[in-house]
Amino acid sequence: MMKLEDINNLPIYQKAIAFGSILVVLLAIFFYTTYLPKKSEITKLEGDVSKIQNEINVNMTKARRLEELKRENEELERELALKKQQLPSEAEVESLLKEVSELGLRVGLDFKLWRPENKKINPSNLYIEIPVNVEISGDYHLVAGFFDRVGKLPRIVNIENINMSGPKLVKDRLLLQIRFVATAFASYDAPKVEPAAADAKAAKAAENKAAGGSKKKKKKK
Repeated sequence: MMKLEDINNLPIYQKAIAFGSILVVLLAIFFYTTYLPKKSEITKLEGDVSKIQNEINVNMTKARRLEELKRENEELERELALKKQQLPSEAEVESLLKEVSELGLRVGLDFKLWRPENKKINPSNLYIEIPVNVEISGDYHLVAGFFDRVGKLPRIVNIENINMSGPKLVKDRLLLQIRFVATAFASYDAPKVEPAAADAKAAKAAENKAAGGSKKKKKKK
């Protein structure tokens, strides 16, 4: 084993080599025992920091989007409230249709027919259509004024299937005979199916299907 006195007696170049070797060994020990483990830990921490930062950015984006969605939802709720004002309840439709007929009488039209038809639920399940077959008599200007006023009502009343017959001259007035369908719309709330009832219905349907399958197998035998 080399002692310190032996190193001191070595030539300078050998001393340099000896110290260089010791330094290399120390650096190697530091590299493998300290630097590499710390480097691995630092890399892991950098990855964790990057992941957390990404999550923060995503959450900030979601937060901004949430405020935007809240504003959009508020706008949709306002639009829905306006639409509901245009769609009265079924109980209010009768008074609405009465308002339409009174409007025609006020402008000077003569009502020949006012026959309500069967109401029907729109396939969308959002509203009910309540049609009325109407026949009126009046000159062109009165009829045009009536249709214009109906179109300006706050509640929706659709005029369709307009059929105009030949004009007649009555007391110096050219009267038109017009048939059309006036359709009013009422709001409709589809009946809600309770979860238990829905499950029972589904179970019954599955049971019927299974029973049907069993009967088919017996017939094949």
